[in-house]
Amino acid sequence: MLLRKVIRLAIAGLLVLMGAPLAPPAAHATVSMSRAELSGTRLRIEGQATANRAITVDGVAMGLSDAAGSFRIERDPFATADCIVEVNDGSATATPASLSGCTVPPASTAGATGFISIVRGGNGHGRITSQPAGIDCTITEPGGTGTCTAEYAAGTVVRLDARPAADSSFLGWRATPGCRDPSKVMVAADIIISCQPVFALR
Repeated sequence: MLLRKVIRLAIAGLLVLMGAPLAPPAAHATVSMSRAELSGTRLRIEGQATANRAITVDGVAMGLSDAAGSFRIERDPFATADCIVEVNDGSATATPASLSGCTVPPASTAGATGFISIVRGGNGHGRITSQPAGIDCTITEPGGTGTCTAEYAAGTVVRLDARPAADSSFLGWRATPGCRDPSKVMVAADIIISCQPVFALR
């Protein structure tokens, strides 16, 4: 009797195991790429995938694989923030691709500002103005009056003009970092650029 009971329990356990759903196989990517590049704004990707499937790049359908699984994608214009895209044929896992020829764009300077400041040079007097407006600095003894420091949006190109007072001559500008050519000073984000005009008493 005991043997029969053990056999029955073993058979019941086997039936339970047979009826249990099988665990799905581990998900894996099926896309492989032989070419992935970005030339300017032109994207080009070639490779192999499951046959007759829609091929997506970063979730956007851009092409189809043929009966042999080959695919070729071209898209222009195309832009990416980090030079890496995910290519998929509907599989559970996408395949990441690093785009050759791609460079990561610089961080945006939208909303960023910088400063231009006028520093007195020489013993003379004069006036410095800017285009676009902002700087209007009168060089006097011992420093300057008016607006001698101005804030501009980063990337703005500012022209500085110097006019000597009646008792002085303008000798030029001292070359300082960021202000070697005062006719076109490029404003940099979060930077104070000092420009130094030199006036001399006659």
